[in-house]
Amino acid sequence: MGDLNVCFQIDTDNRENFPSITAFQTFKDQRDRFYEIFRIWEKDHSVDGWTFQIALGSKVRTMLTLHNDATNYYHFARLFKSQLLISCIQNRQQAQIEDDESISILKTLKNVNPQKLNQLQKRLVTPQPSKNQITEPSFPGVQEFFKDFILFAFNPIFYVHLENCLIHEIMELNDTQFNNSEIEDSETTVDEQTQENFITCLSSLRLLAKVLGLLVSLPYRSESNNFKELIATQVEVRSKVVPAINLHLCLHNAIALGKLSLTVPWIAKYLAMMDTVSLRLPYYKQTLELLYYIHKYSTSDSFISHQAVILLKSTLNWLFELPNIPKDFYPTWQKTFKVKELRNLKQLNKQYVQKYMLVGEPTVSVTSTKSNLDKLDIINERTLHICCPLVGINVSVSNTNTNLNNYNSNKHITPVSSQLNKSAKSAGIKHLELQLEEAFFHGQPASTRKTVDFVSERVASTCVKHICNTLLMTSRETNLNNFREILKMKQNERQPEKFGEQLINAKDFKALVVTDMNTLATNVSKELKGQYEATIPGICESRVTKSIESLLAEDSLAPVKEMCCKIAIRLAMERIYQWIQSHIVGGSLFIKDMELELNRFLKNSTPLEPMQEKKHNPNAISPTTITDNMREFILLILDNGGDSLTITVITTILDTLYQTLNERADLVVGTEKVLYSLSTDFALFLVAYRSDLFIPKVQEKFITIWSMSRCKALESDSPIRRIFSSRNVMLLAQSEKEEVWTVFGKFIKKLIEKNVLDINCFSDQCVALFRQNWPVPMLMRLSTCLMEVMTDFKESDRTTGKVRYLLGWIAEAYKECESSEEMETLYTGAIHGFPQSNGGLTNGISTGIASSFDQDGVLSLIVVLGGSLSLVALVFAFITYR
Repeated sequence: MGDLNVCFQIDTDNRENFPSITAFQTFKDQRDRFYEIFRIWEKDHSVDGWTFQIALGSKVRTMLTLHNDATNYYHFARLFKSQLLISCIQNRQQAQIEDDESISILKTLKNVNPQKLNQLQKRLVTPQPSKNQITEPSFPGVQEFFKDFILFAFNPIFYVHLENCLIHEIMELNDTQFNNSEIEDSETTVDEQTQENFITCLSSLRLLAKVLGLLVSLPYRSESNNFKELIATQVEVRSKVVPAINLHLCLHNAIALGKLSLTVPWIAKYLAMMDTVSLRLPYYKQTLELLYYIHKYSTSDSFISHQAVILLKSTLNWLFELPNIPKDFYPTWQKTFKVKELRNLKQLNKQYVQKYMLVGEPTVSVTSTKSNLDKLDIINERTLHICCPLVGINVSVSNTNTNLNNYNSNKHITPVSSQLNKSAKSAGIKHLELQLEEAFFHGQPASTRKTVDFVSERVASTCVKHICNTLLMTSRETNLNNFREILKMKQNERQPEKFGEQLINAKDFKALVVTDMNTLATNVSKELKGQYEATIPGICESRVTKSIESLLAEDSLAPVKEMCCKIAIRLAMERIYQWIQSHIVGGSLFIKDMELELNRFLKNSTPLEPMQEKKHNPNAISPTTITDNMREFILLILDNGGDSLTITVITTILDTLYQTLNERADLVVGTEKVLYSLSTDFALFLVAYRSDLFIPKVQEKFITIWSMSRCKALESDSPIRRIFSSRNVMLLAQSEKEEVWTVFGKFIKKLIEKNVLDINCFSDQCVALFRQNWPVPMLMRLSTCLMEVMTDFKESDRTTGKVRYLLGWIAEAYKECESSEEMETLYTGAIHGFPQSNGGLTNGISTGIASSFDQDGVLSLIVVLGGSLSLVALVFAFITYR
């Protein structure tokens, strides 16, 4: 018991916090009697026939009435609350630390005999079958002492002060901030210490809420609450009483701040302790209704993590299955449930808050928190096991492909305990060190612990940034340089007889360098770890010492500062070590770098397609020069409309581009893609701003460049496949000249005729384009462009003919629209497949394709188009009109 008592708090337990010396001395007597009662209970409560009321009831009541002063009741309520947390939370966590040491030994057996280890895990985590797995709130273990103490104290003054202390502690813990780790790559990753702090905070909240619920419901316990008449009478009498704790405010703030995973579990525990009448009061009914909406809304999306969803779902499932929860409200809540209303809560709309909140209650600002708790990866399997054991077990078992029903299939387990004793001493020493640290902080002001935690976190973050910016950066660059040399050497060793064979052997080449990659990663990891061990401890110690010296109070004793420095250094080094283990050890980071470099190497070194090696002309202009020249021309067009451009200048640059693409053997894929993309943009800018220079001679030169076999190899990523995209249409719209669309339509028609642009690809571009809402003038211009594309177009087969007729119909349908209302009607009907009747459009549709398609032909066209949404919708619109 000695190491589980509440230690003396220098800030709150001294003489100055009592009104008189008598009150102070009496409180010390009350404290001693309380621990004597606690020891008696611990010794005798398991004896048959022993009852708390007979053995300790009078002692409890006498102890509480030694001094009937509000200050004494307040201090004793704080003592009771603190001892409750220490006995039920801290003691369990210390036992868990020892269990974790044993589990770490078992994890090393994973590679020895995985099958037996899997059987052991099944046996340990598989629950026994039960007809009813919904368990009502209980007070197991040492919690029974605190429950009986409250039940048999029969002291209303103590109840009020204890209720105040519990509510204050719950509100303080509920406002705890948990931020993502600044030394991790992911924005949602937290370190192990933060996960432990979250488990401690959540467990404390659930315990305090359960005890508070016991206190609040104590006056209303009755065996006659099943009679509807009595329930209605009590609801009417008690409906005007406002509870001491504002659950509405806590829930709304949790929604707005994204911390439902912290707030909902303790509110569920509190409500589970309420009697049937209380839960039918308007206040608690509204709280249950909001929880019901949260239960229905909580899904794994961008607002909440998957682990938080499991926690919320399981907690609220347990709550709504309890017998004291009124089930007759569920159908009404289901009918009125709206996700949209819950989304509005995230904005904490003032009117919505005033509708539910008590007048005058402050709300928490959304900007007061640094990170969204529900998005963090802070909930682990241990959290689920503590808060909802059955769900935690199911998740654990599901990860190992086990079945809960097959619990009898694992009967014989050979325990492996010989290695557990080896770590017992180290675990005991670590446990003792943690206890000594706790005892040290209990003798210091609360600000001392906060200072140490703050310094350790900031110093750890600084050291990790130093590793990333200095040590790691140098190691990564050196490793990549070594890897590049290996790639060049391997390439020279496997120089193919034919230039195209390298593409075929790309996978073999990757397999060839895997061993070298692993070796390099292992070596550089060892070197970096050595550099870390040589430099980081010194940096950490220096920064911690300076920070502690600056932040602690000036009157702090030298031994206190020294101890704070040692604890802060230990915490900081643990955080740094965790980051090293997850990022450096094993060389995963370096392997990722080398994989990216390997892909880049193969991409730039592999030709586009198997072909004969072209002759290299050193007199051809380099890709860099031609790129700069085309960019300069484009900027010139944007600057002054390209007034200085002439046909001779344009044809010269296009001839130069063709020569560079055709006669430079040192071109790589990335550079070729840039050149083709720039040539497309150059053509579009000429159409938009200098259509007078975009003569057939210039168009032929563009077509010649885009018809090259090497450009054809880029077909899947060719800019020609996006020539009728929204981006290019907006570019052309910058010029307000109407002739631009005629020129552009004729150019697209020529691209289709020369097989540079496939008509099916063009129809897909049209589908994507017309899925968007365009203003009526723009649609009229697009119609003009499509009409030019389809004019005198000769289809080569039945499929392209259908596409041609359909595109022509789209163009004419848009052309016939004389108002925005008609356009909106057609567009809405096309998208939804149910156009409104409009005689003004009928002529345009019938003119386009009514004479060319029968219904079967249209349906076959749908299959040909592959189910393109907008075009298929337009076809159904046509059928509906007919």
